[in-house]
Amino acid sequence: MPSPFDIHFVDKRKDLKYHIKKFFLQPNHWKDPANQLSFPLVWKSEKFFEANQAAIPLRKGVYAFTVNPNYSGLFETKYLFYIGKTNRNLKKRFNEYVNEAKGKGKPRVKVYEMLTQYADHLYFNYATIPNTAQVNEAEDKLINTFVPNVNVAIEVAKIKPEYRYIYE
Repeated sequence: MPSPFDIHFVDKRKDLKYHIKKFFLQPNHWKDPANQLSFPLVWKSEKFFEANQAAIPLRKGVYAFTVNPNYSGLFETKYLFYIGKTNRNLKKRFNEYVNEAKGKGKPRVKVYEMLTQYADHLYFNYATIPNTAQVNEAEDKLINTFVPNVNVAIEVAKIKPEYRYIYE
């Protein structure tokens, strides 16, 4: 399928290398008290389909895209690809990703590939947070703790050179 963007994306779906992803798995990061949130998050999850937009709330919060293989007979498996925030509302942000998957708006190569390559297995996980400062804190700590593959603006990479090119 040709890309709806003005730039040319190569269809790499048949190339096995396209399906190899790196993940940053460092338990010390997960346990570090500096990386813990000072408030609880209650997560909900919706399969990333346009029709599921109605289930997404009109509240600000954080969100994460996961790829869930849903393989019959296997325990629940999820791969964390992206973490984001919105201080507007989650429903509007969800819709922006729906449009991005259709090729509308400004292209972000890694996000577009995630949205299209894993479309049948992609989930939008979200937690509403009423306080803007907490929304910002949650996104910052979650991104810097888990260093998701698709995120490109990772603060920890700016202060720790060993993380700078982790996915390149």
